[in-house]
Amino acid sequence: MKRIFLYILLAANFFGILALLFSYSSVFIAPDKLWQPSAFGLAYPYIIGFNIIFIVVWLFFKPKYIVFSLLTILIGFKYSNRYFQVFSRSTDDEAIKVLSYNVRNFKGAEKDPSKVIADKIKRFLEEEKSDIICLQEIKLRSARVFNLPKVVDQLTFINHYQYASTGSTTGLATLTKFPVMNMREIRFEGSQNMAIYTDVLIGQDTVRIFNIHLQSYHIDPSQYDIIESPGFSEKGDVRQVKEMARKFQIAVQKRAVQARLIHDIIKESPYHVIVCGDLNDSPISYAYQKVRGNLKDAFVESGSGIGRTYIGKLPSFRIDYIFHSKDYKSYSFHKAPLYESDHLPIICKLKEKD
Repeated sequence: MKRIFLYILLAANFFGILALLFSYSSVFIAPDKLWQPSAFGLAYPYIIGFNIIFIVVWLFFKPKYIVFSLLTILIGFKYSNRYFQVFSRSTDDEAIKVLSYNVRNFKGAEKDPSKVIADKIKRFLEEEKSDIICLQEIKLRSARVFNLPKVVDQLTFINHYQYASTGSTTGLATLTKFPVMNMREIRFEGSQNMAIYTDVLIGQDTVRIFNIHLQSYHIDPSQYDIIESPGFSEKGDVRQVKEMARKFQIAVQKRAVQARLIHDIIKESPYHVIVCGDLNDSPISYAYQKVRGNLKDAFVESGSGIGRTYIGKLPSFRIDYIFHSKDYKSYSFHKAPLYESDHLPIICKLKEKD
């Protein structure tokens, strides 16, 4: 019986190891070619936790077997800092303050936009006094909830802005104190998500600011309750899980195409770039890897703690990012404790290297 139990543990351990290797592969395999690895990438925090449990288990049964999970974790250890950082980096020097926030149409936990929530977010922006503000899922066609031109006038530290609608009432807005030299919209085929970029003059240099919102899952949050329940009670539950899997597949495949497009546009930029936005994907994903490219991740460079930015139901991970050219050094990356959306605002300071 002891030998059978050992074999069962080994089988489970090797399943965890294979799952972890699949999660690493999701960074390189385009989901529009093969989408299944992206599901393992999304589950990376849980999979690595599963392998750590086996390291502890083998300490009591067969210490030499620790090497299996330990080596697999070490192979992809460089990915763990995308989720968790120990030491932050701050500066008192003058720097560019950047803020990115998916405001969820000012709905908060409700179904309809709320002026109360919009006003709270506006007050937050006033208090932060950021030099660059990138907002996603912003309500653009309801002046009663959020009048963008009026808000810009009230934010005395903001002088210029760009906005674009996805075709519905939702869109993106980039607000800045710096003079705007050029603007462009980036439309994604067959999607209501989009991106914009704004060329601004900072001192004597032109900097290109990207504000991005990649493909959403379009899964009703109430459906996540099925996953969290101990079992499926009805055939309808199974159908809903299959529908969620189908939407997941469509989303990751569309994001792959969108991420490649953004990557190419960033690569063509003649200027330093700052990339803000909601990628709707985890740090171990093809979309993250493609959009980030050779840029620096502000959380990895200067953040601390767990990088979680999405506070709605599953997937509850870091999906909001600030990337920047290597010519900048980032400081004081943090999440603001503002719970008026299903995302948290992210903020950092950027200082050009000497």
